[in-house]
Amino acid sequence: MTVHTAPLLCDGRQWRADGWVRVTDGRVTDWGTGTAPPGDEPVERHGVLLPGLVDACARITGYFNRTVEGDALAPHRACLALCTEAGVTVVLGVAGHTEPYLALAAAPASGDPSLLWTGPVLDGPPAATTATRLVHDAHSARRAVAAVAADGAHLVRTGSSLAPGPFADVVAAARERGMRVLHQPGRTGATEAAKAGAHLVQDLPRCLLPPAAAPRGAAEAVRAFADPAVRRAATERLRTLAGEGTALVPLLQSWRRSALLDEAVAEPRLDRVVPMAPFHQYLLDMRGPGLVFGRKYAREHFGFEHLKGPARREFDDGWAFLLDVLATAHTSGVPLVAGSDALGLSLVPGYGLYDELAWWEQAGLPRRTVLAAATGGTLRALTGAAPPWASGLLALPCAPDTLPGLAALPKAHRLLAPAITPSALTTAPAGTQEARP
Repeated sequence: MTVHTAPLLCDGRQWRADGWVRVTDGRVTDWGTGTAPPGDEPVERHGVLLPGLVDACARITGYFNRTVEGDALAPHRACLALCTEAGVTVVLGVAGHTEPYLALAAAPASGDPSLLWTGPVLDGPPAATTATRLVHDAHSARRAVAAVAADGAHLVRTGSSLAPGPFADVVAAARERGMRVLHQPGRTGATEAAKAGAHLVQDLPRCLLPPAAAPRGAAEAVRAFADPAVRRAATERLRTLAGEGTALVPLLQSWRRSALLDEAVAEPRLDRVVPMAPFHQYLLDMRGPGLVFGRKYAREHFGFEHLKGPARREFDDGWAFLLDVLATAHTSGVPLVAGSDALGLSLVPGYGLYDELAWWEQAGLPRRTVLAAATGGTLRALTGAAPPWASGLLALPCAPDTLPGLAALPKAHRLLAPAITPSALTTAPAGTQEARP
């Protein structure tokens, strides 16, 4: 049993001065503000205490182009290990086959994040991935939701090809089972999904474009927002989204990495994802002069445009608008949910979340607001409840505002208590509901 104290504490909702947290057998058992109750246990002093970070959109996968040798779950475990290293203590795996998640949950490695998953995406035809359960009507919606629920899914993930009618059927079936719905806009737009009862929508550019607009690539989608008419329509959609109270998973860094080849190639930890997703070796080989010769390959196989001149100016203009929209969404009361989309293209598990949150700061959100949203705020959006310290307990040696950037937090943090188990995430642990004054 140890009492940890700090002059600054975040409980996942708000920041408090002079806080303390008692950890017993690796679990938070009590906490409060002011002076800790007297006791014989040792006391450790830190600069800051805060919950572990939550990644609400991840791909726990790997070996896209390599024959599996040895442990087929090795790349999945490597993804989770990187998350732990970065201080990400709860991860939601989205839109993948259920079997790897069941196997990982059955034999978790010591220190792994608390793992949630959605199972296969529920979508309309044509299927965009093999990890899809097709939905045509109310009957197939109930059957698909029942299947992912039986496989242990914690949320329902719906895809971009699902039409409004079947989407509403999925929401109704999920509601009967007490499951939340995370939607990727497409045929059913973000505002339609919000009105139909979606709890979360992902991909800010998709949320702001009309359902009929299907950009061929990430760069084209961002460039679209250089058009004043598109901006006006996007602003109106944002107002509707704010009125419905639906949470937003922006995934800005994912879109940027899929649009800008030079930034994807320059990822400082790119070599760490090669063992999990070997195709990243092609990006590593493009560094230096290889970037010039690799652009054609990247365009043909990864979908990158060669942005230069007016096209690059349009991209930068559209990107600036997206940052403005993110800030407006926050001030309008839209709950912002942290997600990385890692292991996606040049997105490092765990660390990719900090790249995403850095754009939130660039948009003007204060660092403390960002960290509260990425801990308790994100967990509340995923589970409907976020008791303090459900995502674990981290310590920092100094106030987060004094760090040179959010990217410095992974090296600065120390894990004092892990997240509680997935089955308990919606149940508040005893003794952690209210701060003891």
